[in-house]
Amino acid sequence: MKLRVSILAILLLCVGAVSMALPKGNYGTDACTQLVTRANALFNKKKYAEAKVLYEQALATGDKFFAKKCTEQLRLINTLSGTKKRSNSTVFTISQDTVKINYLGGDYPVHVNGEKWNASVPKDEDWCKIEIDRKTGIVKIYSSPNESTSPRSTYVTIKNGNGQKRTVEVINEGSPEILRSSAQNLMFTPTGETNVVDIDANTDWNIAGVPDWLRAIKGNRDIQFTASANDENKDRIAQVKVETPSRREITINIIQGARLDSLAFSKNNLQFGPDGGDEYIQVLTDADDWRFGDFPHWCQLERVGSNTIRVHCTPNEPVDMPREASVNVTTGNQTLGINVFQSPKPILQVIPKDGIGGRMLSFGFSAGYLYPMIGTSASSNTYSAVNYAQLDNFGSSDAFSSYQSSGGFVVGAFADLRLYKNLYLNAGLNFMYYTYRNRLSGVMDVRYSWGNANSYIAGDSQSSFKEDYTVMSMELPVLASYRIPINRKSNLQINLGPVLDFGLSYNLDIAGSSNGDQLRKYQVVNGVAQPLPGTYSSQLNYTGSFEMYGKSANLVMDTSQGPSHQGTSLDYEFEDAPFRRFNVGARIGVGYEYMGINFTISYQYMLTNMANSAFWSGDRWPIFKNINGLMKGYSQRNNYLLLTIGYTFRY
Repeated sequence: MKLRVSILAILLLCVGAVSMALPKGNYGTDACTQLVTRANALFNKKKYAEAKVLYEQALATGDKFFAKKCTEQLRLINTLSGTKKRSNSTVFTISQDTVKINYLGGDYPVHVNGEKWNASVPKDEDWCKIEIDRKTGIVKIYSSPNESTSPRSTYVTIKNGNGQKRTVEVINEGSPEILRSSAQNLMFTPTGETNVVDIDANTDWNIAGVPDWLRAIKGNRDIQFTASANDENKDRIAQVKVETPSRREITINIIQGARLDSLAFSKNNLQFGPDGGDEYIQVLTDADDWRFGDFPHWCQLERVGSNTIRVHCTPNEPVDMPREASVNVTTGNQTLGINVFQSPKPILQVIPKDGIGGRMLSFGFSAGYLYPMIGTSASSNTYSAVNYAQLDNFGSSDAFSSYQSSGGFVVGAFADLRLYKNLYLNAGLNFMYYTYRNRLSGVMDVRYSWGNANSYIAGDSQSSFKEDYTVMSMELPVLASYRIPINRKSNLQINLGPVLDFGLSYNLDIAGSSNGDQLRKYQVVNGVAQPLPGTYSSQLNYTGSFEMYGKSANLVMDTSQGPSHQGTSLDYEFEDAPFRRFNVGARIGVGYEYMGINFTISYQYMLTNMANSAFWSGDRWPIFKNINGLMKGYSQRNNYLLLTIGYTFRY
């Protein structure tokens, strides 16, 4: 026996799991399944026009399970139909001569094959309308909902220019029989009274089972019950049946209390949600006085008026713990109980009304996209960390720094501390990575040594350089965060506070070239440069790197002078690094949280100037010997926009 019970339990669990796994809603419905099955049978019999109509109806239901299959079959039918040639220009056919439409109403297309045709429906059949589309050869038949249980029908007549006629019988199925009552139980006082029950039905109905102490008067859509006075010392009970001709029935239970010290309630069972609330109960008694007994602290009773009890239920704070109680009402010789039940608070709804809920201290992690916005300024023009110095158009916008953002990412972890109600402190540690670049091109006045210390080559050269910057840093944001609850599961956030930034790496990679065809050779004699006859062609390629938190850089120059080549590696040392590692910023942002999942958008502005003036007001990184383009009062702030997603282990 135990084995059979175990097997039955396992089967029930499997059926429940399968039912939960099945798609819900408009997916694989019975109505669409029947349409597709009938369409497949017609398609296999090569009745393509009739199959096409059913596939179109299946698509119109919006059933996603059969959408792809129906679309493919319609495409195949169109292809097969396109290969057929009309053998007679006077062909006049319709896809079907009978159309059945559900009682809920709807539309149904009928395909017409012929020329100069028209369609009509009897004017007195206002429930049936048609729409004609001669271009596609379709008569779409519309039916309004049928509220009657009886089916109805009419005919759509289709005629062509040759006097030929086709008819389509339109059948609108009858509505299922409806029989409902507004109440299933009626309570009457012992002195007698009248109550009305509404009846919702779309067919004829009758009343049966009415006892002699109760009168039931049938109206158009209701029943008026009148109970005479109950002089007995026990309750009277009746079961009145409402029946249709098809034997469908509903039962209305009639209860009348006893005459002597009778006691009844308008409600015997109270159901409260986890938030609590108020319920009112009418005490139906002919006793001179009545009273209620003890009640628990979470379920408080108060007498309102002469025959009403107000039951107040407080919120159920413990998680996943239901509460129930029974409260007794007593007259002289009667005692009756009222059952009170309160649902538990779900684990996922522990958010109090004065905040977003969860733990006082929570931890989480985040990741997102970083878009850098480099801001620079100087007392005159601004240039990059590299001093090219020899641009003939130096001073024009071609020589200025023009930083273009590439992007990056941020990952980190944080702690979220509730300070007071909706005010939080959010602090974390983030790793930042981003890149940006600068491009420069123009005609340069090139000068470099050749042969020996007293000889050099100089002249105009077309040059092009690119600078690529890669930045990595750690930051510590300390943000005040105000939360605005939307509902018990989500909230909006406004975040504001300082950010401490520590630079890990700030690398500049430079690459470029300089090409000149009309360079002159000079020789220094007694301190005077004298040009030598002839011109020279030269091509220089440059690669270099500079850790901008350090004081040294390296440049590799590959020189081609006529037929000869020479590679040179140059090391540079500076008085100070271009940038400071420690900086302070301010961040402001907004966010949205749903059950611990956070989406934020923030803007961070660097408050401190990260540039060291000792480097920027000097020669910077000169890649040629001539020195020009010095700057004063240079400042740089690496600001950025952040888009992040994270999760807080709040619950």
